[in-house]
Amino acid sequence: MTRQRRLKRRVAHALRTAVRRAGGRRKTLREVASLAWPIAAAMAGETLLGLVDTKLVGGLGPKALGGVAVAMMIVFLLYTIVFGLMRGMKVCVAHAVGEGRAYQSVRYAQASIGLGLFAGIVFAACTRDVGPLFTWLGIDASLVGPARAFLAAFTFGAPGTAVVCALTHHRQAEGDSRTPMVVGLSGNVFNGLLGWSLIYGHLGLPALGVRGSAYATATTEWLEAFVLLALLLRDVRRRGGYERARAELPLRNATREVLSLGLPTAMQFASETLAFATFTTILGTLGAEQIAAHQIALAVIRTSFLPGMAFGEAASVLVGQALGRRSVAQADRATRAALLLATGFMSACGVVFAVGGGLIARAFTSDETVAHVARNLLWIAAGFQVLDAANLVLRGALRGAKDVRVPMALGIGIVWTCIPSAALVLGRWAGWGTVGGWCGFVLETTLSAALFSMRWKRGPWRRAYASTASPLVTDTFRPGTDPTAAAGSLHR
Repeated sequence: MTRQRRLKRRVAHALRTAVRRAGGRRKTLREVASLAWPIAAAMAGETLLGLVDTKLVGGLGPKALGGVAVAMMIVFLLYTIVFGLMRGMKVCVAHAVGEGRAYQSVRYAQASIGLGLFAGIVFAACTRDVGPLFTWLGIDASLVGPARAFLAAFTFGAPGTAVVCALTHHRQAEGDSRTPMVVGLSGNVFNGLLGWSLIYGHLGLPALGVRGSAYATATTEWLEAFVLLALLLRDVRRRGGYERARAELPLRNATREVLSLGLPTAMQFASETLAFATFTTILGTLGAEQIAAHQIALAVIRTSFLPGMAFGEAASVLVGQALGRRSVAQADRATRAALLLATGFMSACGVVFAVGGGLIARAFTSDETVAHVARNLLWIAAGFQVLDAANLVLRGALRGAKDVRVPMALGIGIVWTCIPSAALVLGRWAGWGTVGGWCGFVLETTLSAALFSMRWKRGPWRRAYASTASPLVTDTFRPGTDPTAAAGSLHR
């Protein structure tokens, strides 16, 4: 009887443990999904806005459209530096929330706003007239005028864009991804209406052509920046603790922390952008049909890539909060949940690409050659969807663990080894065309997923946090709750 009672107790304990773990997994899945879907929706809104702007500017003719495309290449390359810096701020805030120092998060926001304003002002000052640069790069003379006019007007909003980026990542790190989504989507609607009016002279406004589109976007960015800044000030007043935050965390120290985590990420983003620009340039020498198919396939897989990126951003926040509480187990749970959701979604997209690739391609073009190549590219994309999902999530998780320098070196080395070289060797020299170039995506995602997985499982960051792990901290921070109440046992 005693032995039977012991066995019953063991079985009951095992069942309770299994139920508790299952409940924890479901809770973590909900946290990841709750944080990720507004990020994905905001990204989708930006993509849709880009399509609307392209349609509006397209009415001015191919020269105007081509000039805007050239200008946006410069814009995106330089903006990636700011975007990378703000990822560093996001990690700092997430750790502060996990450690119970959420009242200090405003100091990281202030540091990032200062860095963003400086970068934006420098960017705006350097783009008053980039016509000579475009000429030196060999851009078609007919595109230089529209590109120069658009860029000079567009970058008046560069400081505002940097502030929006800083405050968006700040709120996401605190667990609020819905407010930036609402502000961003509302701004998209305003931008579309203002752009339509300023491009063609509607609603009593002057017709400014490509400059109208640029001024509309710059105005929208500044309005969004003011709205998010007002919301931050409101939250700081409600939460209190600002004087304490100033005393405990000097702005210089906060800036140093943001730069130490953000600069490697910024370097990686900028290097990868250059690699993809080089890749596209090489593909552009293979013929109009090849580059057209590439653009179609790239536009299609964004429907999969952007949500995958959103899961990576959610993983970065939740891992940072968990490790702020010194809980490696919670960080692992958040990463597994993000991997499950990202790979599930992107795998489903891969099936759609594989089965409906031909129909999708023909929806974009009536040219049989372009459609055939685009279909083949979507088949390749179907093959690397799971790997890309793992790559995006693991990069975000490592960033949340403050492990950024080695992943930066790995990411830069892999992307330059695989992407431009595949376009050159397989695409041009071997004669495989764009299909050969896209084979580089398979190799790049395979290597990245494998190496980042090893880094996550056995990296030195794990030993550092495990050595100071606190078994007393078990509660997780829930998006949408008061972050100052999280991790009270580690409150400083």
